[in-house]
Amino acid sequence: MQARTRIGLIVGVIGLILNVCVAGFMGICGPFVALVAGAVAGFLAVGQEKPVTRSEGARVGATAGGIAGGLIILGQIIGGIGALVFMQTTGMRPPIGDVPSPSSDPGMQILFYGSGIGTALCFGIIGALLAAGAGAGAGYFATTDQPITPPSQDIIS
Repeated sequence: MQARTRIGLIVGVIGLILNVCVAGFMGICGPFVALVAGAVAGFLAVGQEKPVTRSEGARVGATAGGIAGGLIILGQIIGGIGALVFMQTTGMRPPIGDVPSPSSDPGMQILFYGSGIGTALCFGIIGALLAAGAGAGAGYFATTDQPITPPSQDIIS
């Protein structure tokens, strides 16, 4: 398994766990977790693979950050559903709209959870894109261009 994949998965699982907590508390902050996780994954992947050019470093970082961001989408959705369940079971009043009671009609329940999952998915996708971009940026800046020397037989003396 390539280092970019391995590191993307490791950072992604850590980010997933963190994002469940963050998204459960305040969903709008989830993309910031993805941004940081993508940058960390990109930086660590470049450190492991040691690409020769900055463009290769950006590619390695984007792959690692994208993998981490993909897992963080799951954390965003799980945290969002957890927040909806918490609000519904405790009777907590949201700043906008109403929370249907657990015994309300199924159409209201589907609308409540469907819109919550859709919102969490939207924030998760934004986070994944930010993670891939941050991974590419971190990979680009963490790579040092190494001069390519021609083979010794091609050198004219």
